[in-house]
Amino acid sequence: MTPIKVTLLRPKVHQGHPLEQLDTRIFRACDIRGRVPEQINVEVAFAVGRLLGRWYPQAKVGVGRDTRVSSAALADALIAGFLTSGCETFDLGFCPTEIVAFGVGIERIHLGVMVTASHNPEPDNGFKVFKAHGDQEPIAHLMDRLRVALLENPRGQTASAAKAPIALSLINEFVEHIAEPLDLKWTKGPLALNGLNGTASLVATPLAERLALDVRWIRGEHAGLPVTGPDPLKPPLAAEMSAFVRASRTGVGVAWDGDADRCVFFDAAGALVPNAYVMAMMADHFLKNAGAAGVVYDPKLVLSIQKTVTRHRSHGVRVATGSSHMRAAMHHTGAVYGGESSAHHYFGRLGGIDSGMLAWVTMLQIIEHSDQTLCELASAYRQEVAVLPELSLKVDHPEAMILDLDQALLKGKACLEVEGGKATFGVETHRTYRLASGVRFSLNPSTTEAVMRFNFESDGDPQHLLEQSEEILKVLLRHTDSDKTSLPVLALA
Repeated sequence: MTPIKVTLLRPKVHQGHPLEQLDTRIFRACDIRGRVPEQINVEVAFAVGRLLGRWYPQAKVGVGRDTRVSSAALADALIAGFLTSGCETFDLGFCPTEIVAFGVGIERIHLGVMVTASHNPEPDNGFKVFKAHGDQEPIAHLMDRLRVALLENPRGQTASAAKAPIALSLINEFVEHIAEPLDLKWTKGPLALNGLNGTASLVATPLAERLALDVRWIRGEHAGLPVTGPDPLKPPLAAEMSAFVRASRTGVGVAWDGDADRCVFFDAAGALVPNAYVMAMMADHFLKNAGAAGVVYDPKLVLSIQKTVTRHRSHGVRVATGSSHMRAAMHHTGAVYGGESSAHHYFGRLGGIDSGMLAWVTMLQIIEHSDQTLCELASAYRQEVAVLPELSLKVDHPEAMILDLDQALLKGKACLEVEGGKATFGVETHRTYRLASGVRFSLNPSTTEAVMRFNFESDGDPQHLLEQSEEILKVLLRHTDSDKTSLPVLALA
């Protein structure tokens, strides 16, 4: 695919140069993200690096970048800001996000910043920040401090006198860290891989060689990101991957997003395996030998992983959606595994970070040791819990929508449980309805896009799930201006 051309690619930061009309909407709960160059540009990148460098003057800093057209220039400006503040700064080059997090985890660096907008389309870009475990300040608080500081003093400084960063590649070390303890001798044939032209192949290729895996790539890292964004769950991209799996006659398909920290799986028939079942499979795998350690998971789809926890007589903790919340929970609880319904998988053996690479090879372990196909494995979880694909809608007034849902669902004994509340609705809260029929419906604001996420699951009759979901959807559509003709037809995943 043809890369999107983005202008304003060369840093031009001067003494006292102001940031013109800083758009504070780029500061999110877990990262910084916006459109290049209107919201994020090299001046913003330099100012962020300069501020972080002043706040962490003794830290060794590492900066990585994804394959977006604007990422190299933004990384250069970010590095210049750190160097101007006197930080020892390492250029980690093109790499998946987990490489930056890994560098912090093994204390090769103390502060890491990844230049990426993850699954967002170009020309979006942004910054993900990783801090040492000993730093107790939440990422959300750091984001707020950056926002306030940039508004109060929105000026850059000259970077002309700064020394050069130190080149540091951690990919080979990370590959060995993943591969060395694995008990994996794959015997199930070739694998279909799809990095959506992002950073996945930079690690997946040497990892496959290290583990003697026969892989077939549909995309590498050099052809440009899909115009809709490198999100493997987007229906057109999922359909493309499904066709590739079937055509290549591979038993398993794996696809990552642009910075490779989200990982989804396809069976031999090209069917996308719902992540609710993937989370349960991962939990089953790790809880077998977890001892007292449990798991953590987000509140969107919980029934399947909860049944797994119960089978192992273990414990699980529900955590607010978002990578910073999940990483903090992994660290504080000592969990062996963490799963998000958005296809992020967190691992205790990696210090609680999410890794699309470890998720991939762990799934291969699960399949190899089960002596079943991926389709057969998923079928067992599907018999326990039915799920629908996630819906994403722009909602005009969430509080009014919740009130409408309460009036529709909290009638008589139809609803057994409700969690969350409209008064505190926000990134760290959610609203969940557990109906007497076994249906569980949850809604959550996205931490990365201006949309609401809606999820439906049931451990009761799947037909009731479909029927009640259709009724709930009618209520939701009263509060959105979405094109009704383009909405997906509700069907079991």
